[in-house]
Amino acid sequence: MILLDELTWKETFQLLGSNLAARLGLNNRQVVKLVRSGPVVIARLADRDVAVPSERRWRHYRRGWAARLDRLARQQFGVGEVVFVKPGQTVFDIGANVGEFSTAMADLGARVYAIEGDPTVMKCLEHNMAKTAGVHLSQTVIWKTSGEVTFYSVPKDADSSTIAPLATEGFEAMTLPALSLDDLARSLGIESIDLIKCDAEGAEPEVIEGGQQILRHTRQVAFDTGAERQGQETSDTCETMLKDLGFRVFHQTRRGRKITFGIRD
Repeated sequence: MILLDELTWKETFQLLGSNLAARLGLNNRQVVKLVRSGPVVIARLADRDVAVPSERRWRHYRRGWAARLDRLARQQFGVGEVVFVKPGQTVFDIGANVGEFSTAMADLGARVYAIEGDPTVMKCLEHNMAKTAGVHLSQTVIWKTSGEVTFYSVPKDADSSTIAPLATEGFEAMTLPALSLDDLARSLGIESIDLIKCDAEGAEPEVIEGGQQILRHTRQVAFDTGAERQGQETSDTCETMLKDLGFRVFHQTRRGRKITFGIRD
């Protein structure tokens, strides 16, 4: 069953064309089928079902689940090329979304803490991580202080942030519980972290501000610092803040995304 209520006609034809290419064995495509399951969408792939918040995420899986994990973990966030994870090490996945990065880290044998604030996306994360060992889920927004924060969600586009959008049309504003990174680490009994991956949709400076203690005991960070803070990058601000915490900082554009890396030599 293919859903049509979120996809435009153009997007629907693109999905149909991609599935046709998969059946013809072209372009390394795999068939993606979409079905509704309560508040989430299930993308049915050849080797697994993936819960996603929007039909529009089908594009991520048109070459399969394994290819998606590689694109996100290695090609975008540099795991195995810039930052490195060994079995038994601790990884924080801030902005875990539906759990792709967390899955990739669990496959490496890491102890993963997948952190997601959006309630609908969290349902997807719970579904996708149900059979994945070594992943601890935390439903909270990471912010500079603990308490409550206004959270802006666009379910149709599977996009959300604590940073107010320039145009509010189509956004759903909600008040959600928030924790600082330091308070979250303390509540979990975590004293050191080997890698923090962060995709906070423009709120990266606030994440760093609230993690001054645990970041001093973190070995590596990979932050998506692209132009998502009302159209502005956060890379320069994050670079200054991370350098003040003792990291060697550099930026790379990977798969079209600005990634700020911090390494503790």
